[in-house]
Formats: sequence, C-alpha cells, structure tokens
Amino acid sequence: MKKTIQYVIMLTVGLMATSCYYDTMPPEPVVPLPDVVSYSEDVQPLWNESCIGCHKSGGTAPDLTAANSYSALTANNKYVVPGNAAGSKLHKSLMGDGAALMPPGGKWSDSKIAIVDKWINDGALNN
Repeated sequence: MKKTIQYVIMLTVGLMATSCYYDTMPPEPVVPLPDVVSYSEDVQPLWNESCIGCHKSGGTAPDLTAANSYSALTANNKYVVPGNAAGSKLHKSLMGDGAALMPPGGKWSDSKIAIVDKWINDGALNN
C-alpha cells in the first residue's frame, strides 16, 4: 500500500512538473507615435486603460479622470514639466526611475511611454 501511495505521489509530481512550461509571451503591439500627440486622443486613453482604477476623484493623487487629469498633471509643474519629459515626475514613475513604478502591475511598453514623453516634450498642450 505504501508503494502505491509513493507511485501516485511521484506520478502526480511528475505530471505537475512536466505540465508547467514557459512559453514566450506575444510581443505587445507597437503603438505608432503620431506626429502631433493629442492629449485627449492619445494620452487620456492611456490613463483610462491603466490608471483611473486608482487615480480617480477621491483616490490616489493625481486624479487622472478625463475631467481633471490635465490640470492635475500640469498644475505648478508638480507631475509634468512641459518640454522636459526626463525631468517630469510622471516620466520617472512610468520608468520606475527614482519613483514608484506606475502602473504597479508592470511597466508599460516603450511605445506607450514614448507617446507620453512626446506629449510632454512638445509642451504638454491641452489639445
């Protein structure tokens, strides 16, 4: 009886070990960088997709809901320094460079970060 239990345990462990494999994740689609980045059409949808679960009215600052996000990010250059993405707290958070990585679920693709950076470097306009 002991041998049967041992065989069952070994078989179970063997099946579990061989059933787990690491497959490569499909590459994240590259979002093309537009010539002119529109805050409302290119940047706000990124907040809507990944950020407003936490960064909403009454939630964690800054409020990234459509009605409040632009003013929350640009007021007093607290999160965004127009024309200087590398010096902006927002960029540092997206990169996890000296600030908590946002979103906390994992770093965005380079193409999404590039859209935000281009918007900041182009003057962080409310367009």
